[in-house]
Amino acid sequence: MLAFDIERSGGRTCDDTIAIGASVVGPDLTELDSLFLPGYFGKDQTHWEEACWEEFWSEHLVTLTLLVYNGDLTKAERQREMIKRFQLFRSKWERIAQDKGCKLELVSDNNVFDGGFINQMINEHYPDALPIPYTSNVGIHGNKSQNYKRFWETHSEQRGLLMAIDPEYKKGGGYARRIEELYQIPPSSRLHDHDPSNDAYTIAREQQILLGIRDGRFSRGGLPISITIRCSRITFSVSCGLAVGLLCGGIAYFVTE
Repeated sequence: MLAFDIERSGGRTCDDTIAIGASVVGPDLTELDSLFLPGYFGKDQTHWEEACWEEFWSEHLVTLTLLVYNGDLTKAERQREMIKRFQLFRSKWERIAQDKGCKLELVSDNNVFDGGFINQMINEHYPDALPIPYTSNVGIHGNKSQNYKRFWETHSEQRGLLMAIDPEYKKGGGYARRIEELYQIPPSSRLHDHDPSNDAYTIAREQQILLGIRDGRFSRGGLPISITIRCSRITFSVSCGLAVGLLCGGIAYFVTE
């Protein structure tokens, strides 16, 4: 499982991506590799969305100092280097997975935000490349074709799962910890703390937990859960109850059994 996370100075296309993190985590929740790409050039050289600075980063200055780039490149050069190294990291693990006969999945906790701005960087610096969810355009062993792959999103999956197995849980966050409690999984040793390498690890770990629930590697009280998913056109059951979105032209609801 390869997860990535970015930190931004705002949510507009004119704002800056100030760091990228990535992490590869195996089914046993062990981190196999990681990537940290700081790209913050200081407040005066960064295009800030006012609310992003005032309401968040001005209160997280210690974390912000970790994102400072101390190299010799210009800001534009560093942006190109960041996306190239990110694509090389993806390409390396795509090759490793292929050689080992394994499936490498890609995940973020917000596909629209993180995936959207990564794709903006890909489009700017590799205009002929296909964006995520296609595989990397930068080949470790020369150029390679790009293939369409799945792109998971943890927050949507976690909310869907909790709607099915714990519908009374109404909080606007804390989904990962609630799932860990329900399935008696020890909490992560690393926090989601806006260091993108830490955040990427927690995202990859959370996705492995979700897939483990789906596949029966994690269960509540040692017993697998069956969830019947019904909509206006189809009815089917899935073991271990990972609730996902349905494209069935009707309203779906979930019944735990």
